[in-house]
Amino acid sequence: MIAIGYYIFTTIVATVVGIILVISIRPGDVISNGAITVKSLDATPSQSTRDVFLDLARNIFPENIVQATFETSGTVYVKMDKPVDRRTVIQKNGNRSSNNDTDPNTDGRWTPTSVYRPGMNTLGILCFFVIFGVILGRHGEKGKIVLQFFVTLNDITIQMVWIVMWYSPVGIMFLIIGKVLSVEDMASTARQLVVYLTTIIAGAIIHVLILLPLLYFVLTKKNPFRIFRGIPEAVVTALAIASSSATLPVTIRCCEENLKINNAITRFVLPLGATINMDGTAIFYVVSVVYIAQMHAISLHFFEMILLSLCTVLTSVGAAGIPNAAIVTLIVILSSVGLPTESISILLAVDWFLGRLRTIANITGDCLTAAVLDHFFPQADVDVEMRPERPLCTSEDENHMAELV
Repeated sequence: MIAIGYYIFTTIVATVVGIILVISIRPGDVISNGAITVKSLDATPSQSTRDVFLDLARNIFPENIVQATFETSGTVYVKMDKPVDRRTVIQKNGNRSSNNDTDPNTDGRWTPTSVYRPGMNTLGILCFFVIFGVILGRHGEKGKIVLQFFVTLNDITIQMVWIVMWYSPVGIMFLIIGKVLSVEDMASTARQLVVYLTTIIAGAIIHVLILLPLLYFVLTKKNPFRIFRGIPEAVVTALAIASSSATLPVTIRCCEENLKINNAITRFVLPLGATINMDGTAIFYVVSVVYIAQMHAISLHFFEMILLSLCTVLTSVGAAGIPNAAIVTLIVILSSVGLPTESISILLAVDWFLGRLRTIANITGDCLTAAVLDHFFPQADVDVEMRPERPLCTSEDENHMAELV
């Protein structure tokens, strides 16, 4: 529980760092060219803080979990010239109302209406399955059947994804080519991407080289940079293969042999961190989402930033430790906050580098966490394989066997 709590805390810190940097630097405001379609401004009233808060509450507790996989709740303003049954209100973009009442007092006024619009309700799905998983775990033996079903379903889905991945290089190539051909000013677009990269790199440096070492020093009163001197091989491996899971054996060996961390700590904390500790991924998520919003001149309200932070923390905890997995789940976060997903193609050109940067940040955080827990639990039980094995046959067993013979 301490390890999980520590991981979630550092992920929240990484998310806050990313939000502060992207709002301060504003990489999406560097240029404004024909490559990006700016959201047009009309006379339609914008959402109020109350509307955003109510949308957040409605999305956390979806009415229908199946519907939440392809629609999300949102508030729009509809100008009604006469009393209209809200069940028949169809927005220009295909949204449909979720209210079932008729409001006779909307003549000529802008009326807030809760509608369902295309896009996955990520927050509602995550909250539903967190509760589902907790209750399933309390069912013990009876719940193992359901658990095995989802494990098998996950294996099948991964095999299907691997089939699609054989085609993905061709698809990504055409996505990038199409986006490049639509850019009118290549130099300005390149400068914008450089500022975007600089923002993410600055966030990773601040989090990994300043905040995490400072937290380690406050908790242990030890030099945090000795950890960095013990894991260069893991960092180089992460830079080469961009996968926390694939780097895991090297990370464990560096922590046990170079840093002398207890075997019981490394064999539990590091595999757990490769699954749920994604600080670098959290920074990437929040910077990328706000960057795309800035490119489209879409302002995010305070509660929308809270929703973004919740989605970032929950999604980064559940992100797979495989190469370039974050760029896929970024689409889910964009849909959850109502942002266009087509602009993600421009990020594919630089994600090969960002994936390696995210992996380095992730494994460094894992090693620092293992060092913190090793400081507080130096006498933790060693792994089973390190315990002296009981002889297969003792002298008493031999005497008993002789008597039977």
